Amino acid sequence: MARTLLRRAVDETLRAEGRAPRTVEVSIALVDDAAITALNSQYRGQPGPTDVLAFAQDDTPAAPGVPVLLGDIVIALDTAAAQAASHRRTLDEEVCWLAIHGTLHLLGYDDATAEGFAEMVRKGTRIWERLFPDAAPPTHGA
Repeated sequence: MARTLLRRAVDETLRAEGRAPRTVEVSIALVDDAAITALNSQYRGQPGPTDVLAFAQDDTPAAPGVPVLLGDIVIALDTAAAQAASHRRTLDEEVCWLAIHGTLHLLGYDDATAEGFAEMVRKGTRIWERLFPDAAPPTHGA
């Protein structure tokens, strides 16, 4: 996974939502299915792996000029690889799609309802099209 591409995905999402990338800090962990299964069970009470988890932190500035700690995104590479294959995307493209989705969660979006899910897919697709103008648009959410 190209670090610069992943950073671009997060930065584009932040810009699309009116946030300057340099004013926030986001951490991303790329893990296997065993690790994300444990997190999914511990924090969401859900069995099995998921593709992406987002853990928002307090977005109150600590001090002027200090980046806000927006939160953490955890992406399961095993699940991402399987999804990439089934959606005919590269692993890099799939991981970027999941990073976009996770960043939207950190910014307060929720996909628990059909309306929230549709909004996140719509916003994510616009960002995706800026990152990958020649690639097919995503056919699913995260």
